[in-house]
Amino acid sequence: MISISHQTDTGRKRDHNEDFYDFDESLGIYVVCDGMGGHASGEVASEMVCKAIIRVLSEKKKIIQSLTDPSDSPKRRRIVEFIKEAVIVANKEVYDLSVADPSKGGMGTTLVLSLFTKAGVFIAHVGDSRAYLVRQKKVIQLTEDHSLVNEMIKAGVISKEKALNHPQGNVITKAVGIQEGVTPDVLFYEFIEGDSFFLSSDGLHEYLKNEDIISMLEKNKINTLAKDFIDFANQRGGKDNITCICIQYGNAGAPPAHPSQITVTTKVETLKRIPLFSSLNFKEMAQVLEITQVRNIKGDTEVMKEGTTGEDMYIILKGNVGIYVGGKLVNELRPGQYFGEMSLIDKSPRSATVKTIAACKMMRLTRSDLFPLLKRESRIGLKVFWAFLQNMNKRLRVNDRLVSEIQQVEDRQEEPGIFGLSSLDK
Repeated sequence: MISISHQTDTGRKRDHNEDFYDFDESLGIYVVCDGMGGHASGEVASEMVCKAIIRVLSEKKKIIQSLTDPSDSPKRRRIVEFIKEAVIVANKEVYDLSVADPSKGGMGTTLVLSLFTKAGVFIAHVGDSRAYLVRQKKVIQLTEDHSLVNEMIKAGVISKEKALNHPQGNVITKAVGIQEGVTPDVLFYEFIEGDSFFLSSDGLHEYLKNEDIISMLEKNKINTLAKDFIDFANQRGGKDNITCICIQYGNAGAPPAHPSQITVTTKVETLKRIPLFSSLNFKEMAQVLEITQVRNIKGDTEVMKEGTTGEDMYIILKGNVGIYVGGKLVNELRPGQYFGEMSLIDKSPRSATVKTIAACKMMRLTRSDLFPLLKRESRIGLKVFWAFLQNMNKRLRVNDRLVSEIQQVEDRQEEPGIFGLSSLDK
């Protein structure tokens, strides 16, 4: 199901290679590291981290390979913890060596890895090495650089265009082995037939634009793609070490498909249509999807009851539901629509009863899962609450207009002769 190509190169400006990569196809893990710390130090750190991570995760191989259902949240969370544990172990080994051996003081490395299971892929990273996904001729950057310029972009200090040539463009804010502790960013992504993943050090991706990735993928076969990417970077200067692992899931020419009835594309597109989440990027959307539960609900089942309190909202992926107020059917919702979103914000009583009309597949999102995410990821929190305020503002404007129209009708009814007194006399 997986085809790969991989290569590393010193580049045209450096005299030695501090990048290192490794993989274990039986485990489904692929790792790229970009070392730092000077001659005979950076390459030590990058190799140590690659080897340590694969060693630690190999000890959990049976559990990792047992994940076959993307909706198995407990097992997914357990594997996320395994990955974090592996990075922590690798970090300690590098840091301890740098303390014990003065010649290796300050050494460290960036890290990006992918861990493939039957349910999907886990992506973890520290620093500015990256992971990309190409899906249906669209390039998606799955990682977000831990770098000074990226922090400046997020803060609105500089634009993405100015960041390209910023003098501090190589300053990273997080690395493995530099300090006693480090926590990687880890996310889970479901894949679909034909997805391509790329892991690269900054010696490659600093030259790449999205259109370059698409062009390279269309012109070259997967088994030569890593070499082609490295040649591409060297032709444009090759000022740093260059490393690339290219991974293709399934048949690139096949139509999008997935073992589950509802593809990840459908989930993302459905979530994107909801005002609360419409401004989230792909990575942020994946973080929300990470805390959603997919539920299959039989027909004629009461999902929520009028007057009761709740903390969850539902997004319909398949099937339809009826909305009842006072026992009367007032509306019907279909795939792509949602209900219960106010319960994510407050604990007010449900304004209606919701019953499934036919068997449904729905995503369920709860306040107890969402709020910790919004607190942890402040940028997502800002976007969600801003969208909520905008949505509430629209509702208030609609209500104000309705109240104004009702008031105008009442005023006209109170005017003399409004009821036609002469006709009433007749």
